[in-house]
Amino acid sequence: MKTDTTADLTGNPPRKWTGGIVITVSTLLAFSYGLQMYVVVPAYPIMTEEFGLSYSQVGLMVSLWFLGYALAHVPAGFAAAAWGLKRVAVWGGLITAISSGLIALSSSYGLMLTARFIGGLGMSMVVAAIFPLGNYWSKPENGKLVAGILNGLGLTGGSAAGLYVWTFLMQSMGWRESLWIATAIGIAIALAAAVFIQIPEHMDELEGNEFSWTNTVKVLKSKTMWGIGIVSVAAYGAFFTASQLAPGFAESEHGFSAANASLLGLVMLLIGIPGSIIGGIFADRAKKFLSTLWIPAAVIVVLLALVPLVNSVLLWVVLSLVGIFGMMYLSPASVSPSEYPEEVPSQDFATALGLVLTLGNMGAVIFPYVYTMGTQMGSSAIGWWLIAGLSALSLLSIRMAKESRVPHPEASIEEALSEQPVQSQVTA
Repeated sequence: MKTDTTADLTGNPPRKWTGGIVITVSTLLAFSYGLQMYVVVPAYPIMTEEFGLSYSQVGLMVSLWFLGYALAHVPAGFAAAAWGLKRVAVWGGLITAISSGLIALSSSYGLMLTARFIGGLGMSMVVAAIFPLGNYWSKPENGKLVAGILNGLGLTGGSAAGLYVWTFLMQSMGWRESLWIATAIGIAIALAAAVFIQIPEHMDELEGNEFSWTNTVKVLKSKTMWGIGIVSVAAYGAFFTASQLAPGFAESEHGFSAANASLLGLVMLLIGIPGSIIGGIFADRAKKFLSTLWIPAAVIVVLLALVPLVNSVLLWVVLSLVGIFGMMYLSPASVSPSEYPEEVPSQDFATALGLVLTLGNMGAVIFPYVYTMGTQMGSSAIGWWLIAGLSALSLLSIRMAKESRVPHPEASIEEALSEQPVQSQVTA
């Protein structure tokens, strides 16, 4: 049974508890995929010894998650249009959780690689569902704020728990047992989504059976979505790359202990929580939508270039700012299709978002190898500057995107006419 949604869709006040529950469950789904993505990271040193893995083999496990995530974004959008947001959210949550269980079961490196790839696929399905759900259940003036909550409290909170809390769990009970706990949490959240997620009334197109190649091709040809997606390389891709490279860089170049390096990575994630909320509030109220994207992205480019130049104390500051501005960017970018309803119908929201995130996520796939090439060319500084340079180039694509918040000509004329008597009165 469906419930009332926002007033602008039905003409009636929404039942706030329903929207609140859906947004809460969506946030928990984001927490789950953040947890499953990072929960295996504390186990890498143990796996290295147990399975005799090299550093490059561990790096491949990291990259395969993001590769699966990147490749499945657009197909996940197709699935959302064909099967509906609820089914895609639930199945995506289950697949992501099961990927951690597969690693807990594995006795071979090949199975672990397969599990990481599958986890990335499941995460893309959840992302394709929860951001449209959060956007359409929120008030129109709070759509970007809800995206900030999903990214901040959800994704970042789950990632931080996986990195930090599971470090202690693995020390106390072993890495396989700890991964089973993460699997159980993910399955429980997916089952809660099956019970509590609802589709807003009068938006039956979000229930599924709405896939159309004509509409899909139109969305995939949108210059605006392509422009925002390429800009995402500078923020989205670079942020996730930096969050994984920074702890190792701090250890090798600044002499951080393993504990302090791990803490640095945790701080980058946790400080992104207020960053995502601030980014959402700013994006909901900004006069120009595109400025909410290119400004944080440009700041991240500058910060990346500074990473190899600062001392150990300032490194904490610079990388913390990368965390803040990375999540500030992600809040508006995650719901950017809603800014362009004339280009992106509601049933194709997930497909458009998939295009944006696929392009951005390619940075997270490619940049670790770019960094490795830089270090082989001479130093880690070259690696950071290569990432910053490529990110700066991607910023230029903002010119492909159309500004959505342009004053309507008729509105400007009416405003001018309404001010005319006041001006004449002042003149008199």
